[in-house]
Amino acid sequence: MPKLTPEQFGSDVQKTDNLFRLLPANISDQVTLDLNDTGFVKPMGVMTLALTARHIAEQSGHPVRLINLDDDLLAYLERVNLFAVASEWLVLDGDLPEQKWDRNPRTANLLELTPIVHAGDVALVMERAEAIFSHWLRLPNLGSLLKVISELCSNIYQHSGDPYGFVMIQRYQYISRGEVDVVLAAGDLGRGIRGSLAAKHPELGDDPLNYIQAAMAGSTSRQSGRGGLGLRTVEETVAKEGGYVWLRSETAAIRSYGPNHHYISTDLAPMPGTQVVVEFRAPLRD
Repeated sequence: MPKLTPEQFGSDVQKTDNLFRLLPANISDQVTLDLNDTGFVKPMGVMTLALTARHIAEQSGHPVRLINLDDDLLAYLERVNLFAVASEWLVLDGDLPEQKWDRNPRTANLLELTPIVHAGDVALVMERAEAIFSHWLRLPNLGSLLKVISELCSNIYQHSGDPYGFVMIQRYQYISRGEVDVVLAAGDLGRGIRGSLAAKHPELGDDPLNYIQAAMAGSTSRQSGRGGLGLRTVEETVAKEGGYVWLRSETAAIRSYGPNHHYISTDLAPMPGTQVVVEFRAPLRD
């Protein structure tokens, strides 16, 4: 039984590869995932766990066994519905916590890990996203940003070739710096950006990075499948207001703090599909 023990992978998007790069090329036995070195986990960390577990389980035919979660991490993952959503692909070594976080279905602080299968799921996500974003963020183009979120979610089931993906949103409050962050993560295990665009944009070649850059720049037309994903709107907003957008597909990723402020990662661990994180920053409200 293979055992994977990733270093911190859940606190920052750049660290997701700490888990992805541990995945063997061929998986036939049940895999044990040891989270002894995992502490603080943000939405992309939860997404990484869900996508990894599903990827392994679908290849091996066995759910991933989770071991060595500390009490706080266990309670958090239960609160954001990881164990409910990923019950087909994850088995917990032990019981769920007796002490559970309070649940409020109308909270403006959190959208739990949510599968995206059809248009009804997108409508539910958008209702919650609007409540969270409008409560914490005072952005002049909030309506446009919500349209981008809708498009990101819709692309999961419309164009990725994956029967479903996931979305999660969470608010973080930083009293010491007087700011609030709202973080959205969305991901799937589909064909990826290159797979969606290559047939209509052969000039982009075989490098996944070319397709990520084209999607980020909005240079691919909407009829090409994934279109520009509306990410130029997000880029312009984070440049003015603070935050970042991170887009990963196959073996490459871009972390953008604005149209002219990109950090590029290549030669990442191969992972199917597309993963995106959008973080907005705003002054803390009184």
